[in-house]
Amino acid sequence: MNWANRITMIRIILIPVIVTLMLLYNFNGAAPFFNVFTAAIEVGNYHLPYTYLIAGILFIIASLTDMLDGYIARKYNQVTTFGKFFDSIADKLLTNGVLVIFAAAGIVPVWMAVVLICRDFLIDVVRQILATATVVMAANQLGRFRAAFEMLGLTILFFVGFRMFDGGLFGGTGTYDEYGWINQVIMIPMYIATVLSILAAINYIWLNRKVLFDMTNKKKEANNG
Repeated sequence: MNWANRITMIRIILIPVIVTLMLLYNFNGAAPFFNVFTAAIEVGNYHLPYTYLIAGILFIIASLTDMLDGYIARKYNQVTTFGKFFDSIADKLLTNGVLVIFAAAGIVPVWMAVVLICRDFLIDVVRQILATATVVMAANQLGRFRAAFEMLGLTILFFVGFRMFDGGLFGGTGTYDEYGWINQVIMIPMYIATVLSILAAINYIWLNRKVLFDMTNKKKEANNG
């Protein structure tokens, strides 16, 4: 196994560790988590659970390995079938796993998690269809920007989600509430990621419409979303 694949495996190993750490803290009954560790950093009305602090740091490390393994694979000609497959799988497991727990804890809206996760499933289905037509896929900037904003948004939420402020209410509009100005500023990267996710999916399908809806066309270049 080359170094690019080793780094991919490190990211895969980190995923259950991150998810488990997030499950060990319960935000005031927001979800039926284990509530094993309740210790947190307290500053005024802000409290950051130690489990989320550690999980957030590991998430940053895992996100950086995504760029590192791709760079090493290209620079040192270590691109393999294993790397192509598991790199994509690891990314989806990492982001979608975190999204599900954030949604359960009330840190992100459920509708946002559904949109982002369903988009991934939709694109995977489209890619499978294109693969049967032996399509050569090219990178799409919308998809890259979407991934960057989603990683940034999720990273921020590990440390300053509105649930980490005492008195933050679901559906409330107060300063520290779900729809208060502080949380809305914090959520900007996630809103951008959601919009880009929808646009990238539409763009991806539109640019590949001939292959998707006319399977008699073979070996045509398509664009990746």
